[in-house]
Amino acid sequence: MKKIAAGLVTMLVMTIAANAQTDKGDWMVGGNMTINTTKGNSEFTLLPAAGYFFANNFVAGAKFNLGFSKRDETKYTSLGIGPFARYYFNIKDSEFKPFVEADWSISNETSKYLGVKDSYTVTNFFIGGGLAYFINSNVALEALAGYNRSKIETLDPTSGFAFRIGFQVHLLGGEVARVRGK
Repeated sequence: MKKIAAGLVTMLVMTIAANAQTDKGDWMVGGNMTINTTKGNSEFTLLPAAGYFFANNFVAGAKFNLGFSKRDETKYTSLGIGPFARYYFNIKDSEFKPFVEADWSISNETSKYLGVKDSYTVTNFFIGGGLAYFINSNVALEALAGYNRSKIETLDPTSGFAFRIGFQVHLLGGEVARVRGK
């Protein structure tokens, strides 16, 4: 009888946790990546992020970027930070949650061509939508696509379609407090 009661309590807790993935007071950590390869151009960018749910389904926080690319004979590295905001839409009784997101960042980009280094500031803006698939109550795989605009100090801005894939770990507010010892 105790095993049955323990099993029922466990199932109840898992059900509550599964429905509380994007509740006010929860945290989200994870990130996305982009890979782009075209003739004479290759790019790899990591976008780790951490955010706090200020309201049910609404998370905002900081996103970092670490990028490496090569265009013809020039190699680039970039390191930046900026805010992001995301809103999830609930689909009743589904592991899927569509969302919309916007982020902005400022980065320092360094280029190297024939041993000569140059450094400049880059701003980037992204707005798009995506779909998160919760493989369990705390981990979601996601894909998002949208409009991306980059501006390098003295050059004209570039813009176009961007596609990102990644994952997020959703921590219930109580779990974060327990880990922090509060």
